[in-house]
Amino acid sequence: MKRIALAVALAFTSLSFVTPAFAASAATTQSNPSANPPAVWDLTSLYPSDAAWETERQALLADLPKMKALQGTLGTSSASLLKGLQTMSDIRRRANRLEVYSGLKADANTKDDTNQARNQLAYSLDSQVDQATAFISPEIAAIGAEKIDTWIKQEPGLQKFSYMLHTALRLSAHTLSAGEENLLAAANDPLEQAGSIYNLLTNAELPWPKITVRGKVYTLDQETYVSLRSDRDPKVRQQVFKAFWPVFKAYERTIGAIYVAHLRGNVFKARARKYDSSLDMALSGGNTPDAVYTTLVAQANAGLPTLHRYFKLRSKLLGLKQAGYQDIYVPLANPPRQYSLAEAEALTLDAVQPLGDDYVKTLGGNFQKGWMHSLQQQGKHSGAYMNGAAYDVHPFVLMTFDGGYESVSTLAHEWGHAMHTVLANGAQPFETADYPIFVAEIPSTTNEMLLADYVASHAKTRAEKVFALSQELELLRGTFFRQAMFAEFELKAHDAIEHDQSLTGADLSKMYLELLKRYHGDAQGVVHIDDLYGVEWAYIPHFYSDFYVYQYATSISAAAYFAEGIEKGDTALRERYFNMLKAGGSDDAYQVVKRAGLDMATPAPYQAIVRRMDKVMDELEAVMAQK
Repeated sequence: MKRIALAVALAFTSLSFVTPAFAASAATTQSNPSANPPAVWDLTSLYPSDAAWETERQALLADLPKMKALQGTLGTSSASLLKGLQTMSDIRRRANRLEVYSGLKADANTKDDTNQARNQLAYSLDSQVDQATAFISPEIAAIGAEKIDTWIKQEPGLQKFSYMLHTALRLSAHTLSAGEENLLAAANDPLEQAGSIYNLLTNAELPWPKITVRGKVYTLDQETYVSLRSDRDPKVRQQVFKAFWPVFKAYERTIGAIYVAHLRGNVFKARARKYDSSLDMALSGGNTPDAVYTTLVAQANAGLPTLHRYFKLRSKLLGLKQAGYQDIYVPLANPPRQYSLAEAEALTLDAVQPLGDDYVKTLGGNFQKGWMHSLQQQGKHSGAYMNGAAYDVHPFVLMTFDGGYESVSTLAHEWGHAMHTVLANGAQPFETADYPIFVAEIPSTTNEMLLADYVASHAKTRAEKVFALSQELELLRGTFFRQAMFAEFELKAHDAIEHDQSLTGADLSKMYLELLKRYHGDAQGVVHIDDLYGVEWAYIPHFYSDFYVYQYATSISAAAYFAEGIEKGDTALRERYFNMLKAGGSDDAYQVVKRAGLDMATPAPYQAIVRRMDKVMDELEAVMAQK
């Protein structure tokens, strides 16, 4: 299912060419944002009621035997193969829509047991769909490449399945017998429960403390922590960190057991499919070279002197003799203002002008259609994401908008995903519209970078300029270096299980603490890291989406490349950029990006992002030197 999150999370073209579907959309929307845009999504476009959802679920369950009845027939003829693949596609399309509805309702209020129960039914159905279609890959492997290629030429309807078929043939060495595939598909439901348990525990069950800040009492949950950790008062920041992290420390053993169960499930699946490692399994689906991951981690470590330079500059500008981990989120300058949701959308539209008038018009129109839930409310799923799995409807965005600049940046990020989905769906059939994460995070971070560049270039005062430049540096730190650190942690954690080492919550905290200290220059006196903060791994939900976060770091490197060229008016680059987004899942993501001009398996893109960070620091130091 296409759910793109922020570590936070998707047809469009250049001005020279507009697809018919997009042209119709662009002609009927306006770029001017509403003064009162919707803050809660409208789910009636999915189903008019919960009862209608349940009726469709029962209907889909009744249709699953039709899929299983096709087992053993795919290799008899091109027509039989097409019938089987189309039946599978239609069932998956309906199941996606069911899961989007239940997931969105569950995430809007994790404390609503009815919504949680409905979501469990959707997950169960998803597992049953996997089981009903588990025979397909083994039968494709048995047909063989020569006959598959002949049938694709004979049967035009198979064209849209061509990439899927060739991927299945490529992965045939890791495809098991039909019975074994069915068993693994049945195991997916229990193996994926760790993430659901973690989500419920951290969003609905943890006993959040209350703290008093300047006379106001706060419940220090995850959303409040994010809001208060950037407070200008260092005593407040210290208070927030010292109150928040002991909650996770108290549950270190339990969350550790949950995560290790998740890791063991991954290792089990990798070994069952005869992969050398969990990383190989994770990268194999998209045919991404291991060198992309390992080069990223190596280059992030090589760039640590630049990261440490940034932390030292922060300490100097904040007047800190010794920075602590609680000081890394405070802005170097006061935000110029708070934003209403309408103002945030307007600023985003201004920032993405280099992407062209049609893009701006379409995005502005989509802001008004009830696709987003941005309202603050108790029990809401923390963080932000875009869910674009309902191909026949439209994407949905979840975030909590608090009026700060970070919320504006999150909005630009998630709507970058949403526009990617609009673009891909407009250019691709359902079967090749669902793009992988490797490409997904490029348009989202491109939007963030365009926003950061726009705010910096339009600053009216020295203070605004300092704020804008510091925000860009934070974008680079948080999306490149921090995500690379997460990627290194994931690799180490999986490696420990793969080598049959025991692993507890305390072990994970020790492992994470070493990375935290290294990346923040603790030994060099750059940023002091209290041992308590080693438990931060337990706060990161992305670790339950395996080998996901590294793609934030690869993507911001690509985004810097695209944003810089597009801002300079390179229309050829902009066309390649939109062609990349319109490609959806029609080819290996690594190759899609490479065709747009970047080889993410080489050091060059990562060295470029480090150079960009040094350049922004040079500019910030020059501004600060002005009298």
